Amino acid sequence: MDQPRKPILIVEDETQVRSLLKVMLTEEGFEVVEAKDGTVALHELWKRRGNVAMLVTDIDMGRMGGIELAQSVRAQYPELPILFVSGLPMPPDEVEKIAPGSVLVTKPFDVATLVGAVRKLA
Repeated sequence: MDQPRKPILIVEDETQVRSLLKVMLTEEGFEVVEAKDGTVALHELWKRRGNVAMLVTDIDMGRMGGIELAQSVRAQYPELPILFVSGLPMPPDEVEKIAPGSVLVTKPFDVATLVGAVRKLA
């Protein structure tokens, strides 16, 4: 499957985790844009007019968490794929209620798991 030409928007409030996600994806050939929280992510989406391949977001963040972000994003960009990453397990039906068609990857995960989930959604 071809890599998306649009950037992937990574939203993670922990700098080290965000950097690791970026490295994992850029080493696999994906272009990445970073945001430290949901508010910054919405600004990036607005600035890019929604022109991103997908949203990769942590669920638990201090300033606008991933669930609230996903709901805001889906209101404006209903077709944008969303990949949730979380240290807390969630039932698949719960993830589906938040953002239909989205995927959850539970931390910790390896590069193959992350890239596989991204390719599944791309």
